[in-house]
Amino acid sequence: MKKLVTLVIVALFSHILAFGQCSISGSSTACVGSILYLSVDSTCSPSGTWSCSPTTVATVNPAYGNVMGISAGIATVTFTPTSGTAVTRTITVNPSPTAISGSGTVCVGSTITLSDATGGGTWSSSYSFYATVSSAGVITGVAAGTDYIYYTLPTGCAATHIVTVSSTTLSDSLTGPSIVCSGSSITLTTTATGGTWSSSSTAVATVGSSTGIVTGISSGVTFISYTVTGGACGTSSVSMPVTVNAPTSAGTIYGGSTTVVIGSTISLWDSYATGTGTWVSAEPGIATVDGSGNVTGVSAGIATIEYIVTGCTGTDTAIMNITVTTLDGIAGKVIFDTTCYCMVKVWLIHFEPSTLLLTALDSVNLYCGGSSVAYSFSGLSTDSFRVKAALDSTSGLTSGFIPTYHDSSYHWNTASVVYFTSGSTDTGVNIHMRAGVTTSGPGFIAGNVLSGADKGTSGGVPVEGMLIYVVNQTTGVELQKTLTDASGNYSFSNLPVGETYLIYPEAINYTTTVYPSINLTSTSPSMSVADFKQHTVSKTITPILEGVNNVSASTSVIDVYPNPATGSVNISWNVKTADHGIVTIADMSGRELIKNAVDLSAGNGKTQLSVAGLATGAYTITIKSDAIYYSTIINIAK
Repeated sequence: MKKLVTLVIVALFSHILAFGQCSISGSSTACVGSILYLSVDSTCSPSGTWSCSPTTVATVNPAYGNVMGISAGIATVTFTPTSGTAVTRTITVNPSPTAISGSGTVCVGSTITLSDATGGGTWSSSYSFYATVSSAGVITGVAAGTDYIYYTLPTGCAATHIVTVSSTTLSDSLTGPSIVCSGSSITLTTTATGGTWSSSSTAVATVGSSTGIVTGISSGVTFISYTVTGGACGTSSVSMPVTVNAPTSAGTIYGGSTTVVIGSTISLWDSYATGTGTWVSAEPGIATVDGSGNVTGVSAGIATIEYIVTGCTGTDTAIMNITVTTLDGIAGKVIFDTTCYCMVKVWLIHFEPSTLLLTALDSVNLYCGGSSVAYSFSGLSTDSFRVKAALDSTSGLTSGFIPTYHDSSYHWNTASVVYFTSGSTDTGVNIHMRAGVTTSGPGFIAGNVLSGADKGTSGGVPVEGMLIYVVNQTTGVELQKTLTDASGNYSFSNLPVGETYLIYPEAINYTTTVYPSINLTSTSPSMSVADFKQHTVSKTITPILEGVNNVSASTSVIDVYPNPATGSVNISWNVKTADHGIVTIADMSGRELIKNAVDLSAGNGKTQLSVAGLATGAYTITIKSDAIYYSTIINIAK
């Protein structure tokens, strides 16, 4: 019997999120002789190369974006990502003031005058408890110690002058290293005589009273002083800060897993190290490791992965043993578009054609400590599978990462199917997850989901706990997510107006038709009847279009017949404007068997599709275009 199905024209929903324009952040001005730190935002590729032109004005570290001012002028800094478009930033390099002239010593209670040949600047003191400075550059000694005096131009460029405040006639400062390791020693000296050495914090470092030998005790900063009694200024001292660093430590290696499948990669990271280290594999024939701690299995066995740090007390090494296995199953990584320190759950899902149901056969909980985490499922029989990942948490439902199927689909019916053969290793089955987008505005959309609703009516049983997404129709970005309550109701707020949205329920085993274009405007910022009906027999979720406001009135009619079919099926349509579509027939495991293009002429039209090569059974037939998404189940009878 010919069945007429009416389908509202909708814009094709894109499952690939659009990346925003990459940009460089940081100051746009620098000083001659100073360093400016630039970085790129999270929309950029995480790796790339920095360059600068002309290098006579400024240079840049090609790996980190640290810009050094060379001479006054304008330079262009460029970041070229390993994937994507290069971005630039114009940097103005301003001249620094000339060196400050004047004495480097002053007695407590006395004054000296400093000057700078470059006019228009302001004077400041780093440690006002040692010395103060007036707007005219007059230095007044306050307490014995070493102060840093700055002369700063309006551009922010500055010159520095060291002033030693003393109550004696000490004419020089302390010399020697300003950093020492805990448990090690350094020696400080001065040309003054007749004084004694002391430490402001002996818990950080001690100093020999007559030798100037400083011994590090614990991490921190202490002031080492040399005090002379008597003299023109009386009793005073000169001092300098000494930093004590912890002994060299490689810290501890962590990872989401201590096993990896041949051909797959897991990520390791190191915490609590006292410096930047180097990753090394002691058995590269079993597993290799790159500079970021990504370990790739090469052959079965155990490989020792090392993180080696060289510091003030020598070299220290942290190790982790990684077991490399040959997998009889499916393996891959969950890859995040930004760093995620989180628990991740991955499901192995099986489709049963006899019951038309999907079942989670297995799951694994993993900790991600970066941009990706590896997973695997072993001991599988020959069959078709899907995999899905989500944050293993019920908190923060409207934010965080959106649950995703392999390889980047938000919905099971569009997910990539893994056709696995027992005894083989299927690696690289990766799942890409995008973070939700924070929105702000007066827009509001609400509705409900009912089960068993009759076509064209709103009657039925409320569906509780169904996941609902709101999607920006133009960009394809999924903005927020929520769950229906006990009455089947859901709502989204803080949506920008002047945008068009789609609403998309997501439930395993059900194929969803999105709610048509909802246009929120400043005069009509809300839509409260975006309702859906869940059909438990046909396994579909479709919108209820009664009482729609701010929804496109365009409609299309699609019909597929006969059902059941034998040698061919007819596809008829009635559309307002011509369109180009794709017709796909797939078995109930999701395997595409037939895929043809179809030109949908304006008005009434019909085409015929041969199914003579298909075996008896149930199949899904889907018709997609820029404005149409239609899916139904047909039966083939021989």
